[in-house]
Amino acid sequence: MVNFDASTPQLKAVKEMIDAYISLDLNNLAPLLSEDYQYEAFPKSPDFPVQTKESHLQVWGKIFSPVNKLEVRI
Repeated sequence: MVNFDASTPQLKAVKEMIDAYISLDLNNLAPLLSEDYQYEAFPKSPDFPVQTKESHLQVWGKIFSPVNKLEVRI
């Protein structure tokens, strides 16, 4: 989905992560996150606490689910 030259292992990992988020399917994203993954919002805010892998996927799952069913017509 994302088109850039992923010629290094680091860029390949970034490309896979971006493609997983863009696909709007968290089943593609879960294998890419480590077991001790933590999501932190910057700047820090009490409204956005540090999230573990499971809670991050749960929150984003709620956001992605209605978007998956969105149809665009011209």
